[in-house]
Amino acid sequence: MAIDMSQYLGIFVEESKENIQSLNDSILELESNPESKNAVDEIFRLMHTLKGTSATMGFQRMSKLCHTLESKLDEVRSGKKHVDESLIDELLSGLDRLNEAIENIEKGGDDSPIEKDGKVIDNPEPAKQKNMEASIPDSVFDVAKNAIQNGFDVQQIIIDLIKDATMKSARMYIVFKRIEEDGSQIIYSEPSVEDIEKENFDRRVKLVVITKKSLSEMRETISNVSEIENVSIEKFQMKREEKRETSPIKAAEPEKSDAKIQSENEKRRAKLAKSVRVDVEKLDSLMNLMAELVISRSRIEETLKQYRIKEMDESLSQLSRITLDLQSTVMKIRMIPVSFVFERFPRTVRDLSKSMNKRVELVIEGEETELDRTVADEIGEPLTHLIRNAIDHGIESEEERINLGKPPVGTIKLSAHQEGDSVIIEVSDDGRGFDKEKILKKAIEKGLIQEYDAAKMTSEEIFNITFLPGFSTNDVSTEVSGRGVGMDVVKNVVESLNGSVYLESVEKKGSKVTIRLPLTLSIIQVLLVEICKQIYAIPISVIDSTLSVKAEELRDLEGMKTAIVRNELVPLIDMREYFGGNVLSNSRAELVVTKYKGKKYGLIVDKLIRQQDIVIKALGKFFKDTKEFSGGAILGNGSIALIIDVPSLVERATQISKTALTI
Repeated sequence: MAIDMSQYLGIFVEESKENIQSLNDSILELESNPESKNAVDEIFRLMHTLKGTSATMGFQRMSKLCHTLESKLDEVRSGKKHVDESLIDELLSGLDRLNEAIENIEKGGDDSPIEKDGKVIDNPEPAKQKNMEASIPDSVFDVAKNAIQNGFDVQQIIIDLIKDATMKSARMYIVFKRIEEDGSQIIYSEPSVEDIEKENFDRRVKLVVITKKSLSEMRETISNVSEIENVSIEKFQMKREEKRETSPIKAAEPEKSDAKIQSENEKRRAKLAKSVRVDVEKLDSLMNLMAELVISRSRIEETLKQYRIKEMDESLSQLSRITLDLQSTVMKIRMIPVSFVFERFPRTVRDLSKSMNKRVELVIEGEETELDRTVADEIGEPLTHLIRNAIDHGIESEEERINLGKPPVGTIKLSAHQEGDSVIIEVSDDGRGFDKEKILKKAIEKGLIQEYDAAKMTSEEIFNITFLPGFSTNDVSTEVSGRGVGMDVVKNVVESLNGSVYLESVEKKGSKVTIRLPLTLSIIQVLLVEICKQIYAIPISVIDSTLSVKAEELRDLEGMKTAIVRNELVPLIDMREYFGGNVLSNSRAELVVTKYKGKKYGLIVDKLIRQQDIVIKALGKFFKDTKEFSGGAILGNGSIALIIDVPSLVERATQISKTALTI
């Protein structure tokens, strides 16, 4: 009966993407270190895996291309060919075609993008098969001897899969499982368990098994597994051979202690069961349910406080702890390392710098920093724009850098780190930086600003012009940049994720773009405050401190109220005035001190209520131009609290105060 492979298509696509990205990284590693045998072996292994899985799924063009690239690597391994630029270009070009094929398959097509000029790439002689024979460690003989003395039998089993077996590792997993389910124990396998899991073997697997089953019973157990051509079982020979054949490629594994060998099956099961693929939509659904649970918990808390039912305090505390733990677990499930995004950029920098005849080094830091999967999916395009701009606009030619006294190789740094409930991503370069006069000139020419306003603009305001749609300082458009798209895309995408972005630059020294993103888009911790009898939420991640000051301690300075907070002059925004309400004549003012771009700003509110977890709800198109709010939340009593977007509020409030001062 034919097997319907379409059910495995999703898994095939995801695994192929991972293999192609790993291949990309390994090829770039080989380019930087052409003598690296490990890099060659890793590329060969990944290509072999991709060849096998694509053939299993019926994508013969992919399989043939993988075989061709694999054969070229085999020439390198055998010493017939050396690693040079042309080989690297050929491998990367082949990788691009494989990636195009996967993208086409994902859209419901096939692997036809592999074809070139109507023909499939030639299929040369097959690469030499890896010799999988290896010496059995002495410790295996010791364990076998001990087992026999305790009344067990030790068998040597050789299993040959059929020639075109599909999913070889899965077949062997079933064999291992059936052997162990019957109370037997595998103490040695050739190839290793890791190689079997990665399908890094041909057709034959040799096992040494401790069992109480007879040879015929063991043969029947294994033979029932499909796609096995032959099973050979005999008593394990306890006599040690004087000489044993050793693989010319992989040396024998180091000896293991008896305890490690005896726990091999537990380790194997743990390794095979350590991860599971889950559809993102299911995670989104789980997050939504979690969000509703948080809202329900808040409602229960409000109700119990209203009726003062003290008997429920203990149960409510337990519910809160469980909800908090569940919330934390759900959030962690959705979190992925930012390397998921960063790993594409070494290739981008390599290709662009080569095409533009520039020498550029990419430095990546903090790739282990985690963020929400949804945020990670969206931030890739903005970072691509920033890196392309850095290479095109920022990094000078080698000759120009030498004349300026700079190293001939330019540096682009991509880094990430966590600050509270936010992830900070920075893209910096040591290039020519931004020319403020040129930015102003272009902005005036395009009618984006008036000439009389230009003289009053700060450096920050000038740099913010680069984020406006259609703005570019390039006189000539190139394939890389200069059409006025890019920086505005960065700003729009980041703000749609409830994040913020700003640019710093020093002419002839370099530039840095800083992006602040929320860890998650669903549930955040906030401080609830009252302003003009309305409840608002301020994200805890942007709060530095809260305090109460006397009304007479407030001072007016250049159109803004200020206060001394811990020996530091902090500008204040009176939220009561800002929202058009009545300012009560209180003797004291409640301050929420926030952080924005390394500076502190105080928000004057009527009352500090409490800290709380809330579920962010989008405000809809009606509020799309209201930048001061990033969303809303349903509170426990059913009322709505608007979430204050501190960066937008500070920008808007300071701009208003400057305008008022000018008038």
